[in-house]
Formats: sequence, structure tokens, C-alpha cells
Amino acid sequence: MKKIVIYIIICLSIPLFSYSNDCNYVMDDSRMERIIQQMQNKQDDNKKMNIIKTYLQRLCLSTEQMSKILNTFGSKEAQVEFLAYSKNYITDIENYNKLIAKKNN
Repeated sequence: MKKIVIYIIICLSIPLFSYSNDCNYVMDDSRMERIIQQMQNKQDDNKKMNIIKTYLQRLCLSTEQMSKILNTFGSKEAQVEFLAYSKNYITDIENYNKLIAKKNN
């Protein structure tokens, strides 16, 4: 019985792994504007972070888009958390690295 349950769990979880974000889908500008508007409607940085994390599980973004989203956060801590989290979802990592270097100076 245990083997059947484990087999069922494995079979059900395999499709979930196929939906991982590998940057095949990039956020377009109209979607980004809607996301920013959703985030601006929230006062709490944690809620803003939850919104963007939900989208980043399916979409990647450019460093320019990341910078615009970064400005919606009120606290420096939330901005740092977003910068760290978004690194895995950036399409132009060389520009991301330049931005991080500039922010650290």
C-alpha cells in the first residue's frame, strides 16, 4: 500500500516540475504595468512581494523591468529581498550584475 501511495505522489508531482521557470516566457510591458499597478494598490511590502513572486514563477523579466518594479517597494529591506529573489528570473544577467555593482557603490 505504501508503494502505491508513493507511486501516486510521484506521478502527480512530475507535471509540476515541467512548469518550472526557465525563462522561455518573458514578461511583456503591458503585463508589467498591470503588475506594478497591483503592487501599488497594496500598502504592505510583504503583499507586494507575494504578488511579484507569483508572477516570477511563470515569467522572467529584464533588468529594466526589475528596476521599475523595485521602485514600488517602500523599504530598503524589501528592495534587497526582491533583488536577491529576482536574480533567478532575469533575462539579461550581465545588466543585472552591473546594476547590483552600482547599488553597492
